Amino acid sequence: MTHPLLNIIKWKKLLYIVATQFLFKKYFLTDQGFQTKLSYFQFLLLSLATISVLASGYLTNYSVRKRHRKHLKIPIKKATLGAIISGVFGVLSCGLVSYIVEEPSYILIGVVVIAIVTMYSLQVTKKSFFSNIINSFIKAFSVLIVWWYDTPVGLTDKQWDIFFKLQLIALLYIFLFFIGNIVRETIKDVINIDYDLSQNHKTIPILLGRNKAKYSALFISFMGSLIVFGAALLFIRSPFILITIFIFGIIPQSFFIFHLIKIKSYDEYKKILIMSDLVYISALISIPIMAYYYGNIIS
Repeated sequence: MTHPLLNIIKWKKLLYIVATQFLFKKYFLTDQGFQTKLSYFQFLLLSLATISVLASGYLTNYSVRKRHRKHLKIPIKKATLGAIISGVFGVLSCGLVSYIVEEPSYILIGVVVIAIVTMYSLQVTKKSFFSNIINSFIKAFSVLIVWWYDTPVGLTDKQWDIFFKLQLIALLYIFLFFIGNIVRETIKDVINIDYDLSQNHKTIPILLGRNKAKYSALFISFMGSLIVFGAALLFIRSPFILITIFIFGIIPQSFFIFHLIKIKSYDEYKKILIMSDLVYISALISIPIMAYYYGNIIS
């Protein structure tokens, strides 16, 4: 059984973020022969700083939401202390990387980000569709900001062309991550509708009902897939990359949508959450395949 603290900080999402950051680093940058600003140690510090800031935000929000509750699995004092330690570790890690690579802007951005996350966590204590969008954006942005920090240097014209294409592909992944998070949170809200109603949350299932919430998740999933595949057709000319996106992205997402349409029971909603994890893992598997194409076939 998962420790309550890990559930509070949403450890699976943090693990997905680190995994995505690492795969981008290894396969889209290092394996392409790009010389980047950050070593793997510096990159690891920055990744840990990212998820530490997010964990701090989750713990802060938990402390605010549960401050009047008794008999909690994680006492408020422990959660608050954990939030402070995570936040300080995030800032210090970012500061260390900033000092090593001589980029003062890194620590400035780190301080601003943790300030925003902390203020948001303190103010937004009720769940809503808007809060789901903001939370999903923050997670997607945390992947994107590390990617931007580790920009390659000294690229040739050919390498710039490849890097530009890899950036487009990375943005497609991040967009899918963003959409997938919104859908997943909507499904979780359907599962937790009774508890959320008792806490006066304003989630989509509470405002529109379970069925309309399900159809909202279906619409977002369908439009997200359509946008990603449409963008791929518009900007990517390689049949190999398009087929890879279709096999590892569109087909699993279509399978997910098909099963989401048929959902009726509480247990089926819980199973579809596992399926959403598998869809994301499938997308991650495609990263080294695309990198192999750019690193070996083109070369």
